[in-house]
Amino acid sequence: MSKKRYWLLLPALILVVAFTACIQGAGPSAATKEVIIGTTDQLDSLDPADAYATHDWEIIRNTNPGLIVYQPGTADMVPGVAEGDPEISDDGLTYTFTISDGWKYPDGSELVAGDFVRGINRSLTMEGDVSFLVSTYVESVEAPDDKTVVFHLKAKRGDFIQIVSATPYGPLQEGQFPDDELVKFPETLSGVGPWQLTSYKENEQAVLERNPNYKMGFSESAPDRVIIRYFSDPTQMALAVEKGDIDIAWRILGPIETARLSTVEGLTADNTGGGGIRFLSINHDMEPFTDKNVRKALAYLVDRDEIVDRVMQGAVEPLYSIDPPGFLGSNEAFRDMYGGSPDVAKAEELLAASGYSADSPVEFDLWYPPEHYGAQAAQIFEVLKEQFEKSSMVKVTLQTQEWSTYIKALTNGEYPIGYLGWFFDYPDSSNYLDPFAQTDFAAGMGIFYSNPDMDQYLADAAASTDPAERADLYVEAQNLFAEDAVCIPLVFEAEYAVYRSDSVGKIVIGPALVFQYELIELK
Repeated sequence: MSKKRYWLLLPALILVVAFTACIQGAGPSAATKEVIIGTTDQLDSLDPADAYATHDWEIIRNTNPGLIVYQPGTADMVPGVAEGDPEISDDGLTYTFTISDGWKYPDGSELVAGDFVRGINRSLTMEGDVSFLVSTYVESVEAPDDKTVVFHLKAKRGDFIQIVSATPYGPLQEGQFPDDELVKFPETLSGVGPWQLTSYKENEQAVLERNPNYKMGFSESAPDRVIIRYFSDPTQMALAVEKGDIDIAWRILGPIETARLSTVEGLTADNTGGGGIRFLSINHDMEPFTDKNVRKALAYLVDRDEIVDRVMQGAVEPLYSIDPPGFLGSNEAFRDMYGGSPDVAKAEELLAASGYSADSPVEFDLWYPPEHYGAQAAQIFEVLKEQFEKSSMVKVTLQTQEWSTYIKALTNGEYPIGYLGWFFDYPDSSNYLDPFAQTDFAAGMGIFYSNPDMDQYLADAAASTDPAERADLYVEAQNLFAEDAVCIPLVFEAEYAVYRSDSVGKIVIGPALVFQYELIELK
């Protein structure tokens, strides 16, 4: 080689050596666009036949979209891997979906209709925590060819298109999960979505990387890798985003920390437009709440405005129905029946009728998870105890338990009364009210309540395709809900994400609380 040619090549060689050294010495982050998301949520399961927590679904939806998905940033249903809306039989019992072309798994294999049959049948037979969301509605599913998925329903459902957006209705690649056992935390998780879960360390972090065969592709500003860091409480997570240890703080910050962070320079608080209801879940099969008078007495003693103003600093809204504002037929049945302020005299009249007195008060343990619902949870329950004990006929003992143990015990019927938050699986009033009918859905939610009139209202509403008729039936169901004091709605809490403006330009979540990681715009 001549000296002239050598010197022409030298700059290129220097660049190659320097780039190689940079990659080898600095680690993956030097060449990879990363975003770090903090959360106080925990994964309960990543097996789609078992997973039912909000965070479980977030991970699964990012790896594996279904036939129907949410329009980004909205609560509107649109086709996902389906090429359009389903064909519905005249009797409303058969839904036929056609899969669009081009959906591939990370290993390059094509999505076929049999993957949906495999996943849904597994949900039907494995009896995981989420199986009721399929078994309640689906009689059978079949794939007459590689592009066609056919559902046969047990009964007519006017909202089945919304229901099929739930994660247990997603496809399952052959060999990813065994047919005969649940695997809550697989080493990896993938589908035809934008991401694949490549590692997970319990209570520490999860790592997701791109699916190289994702049909829709990625923008230039999208991350290459998503790291999710798990925090034990909202205060720690708030400090982490403030210091720059994470880029985004998401679920559940709580209104107090959100309000504080929204005033910090360099941070942006994004109101998703959605949120969750908070309510007291009552076990009707356990004393003293087998007695409707006791349940109704508590409804008379609750002061929602005090909780909103004294504890939450006006950052939440009082809630007077289990069906929140904005949903079909929503009303304020608890305000109409029990008033907008506490009434101790009426509460004591009911308790006296059941044989209670100041000398012989009704006594019960009130349970809550101290960390899961925000730093103010303990104060909420001190206030609730004060409110209930304004009657000398009531004696309350507060009890706490960490979240993973608490939620299993509550839904298994081990506590007489406890605190729950609920966010819809799909955006319809039925998803707030159906747990209070005698169905597999109710059993899966750990609801212990029975009333044939409620069952009929909800069955009729589910079968109807007339919005006005459905609204009227949901009004009747909510009125009965309040009359029976099935549970006691407390507040509606808006959901926020807070991100660092120096690293993140935009996020897309929306009122359905579906956080699509591929739509994060990095600076």
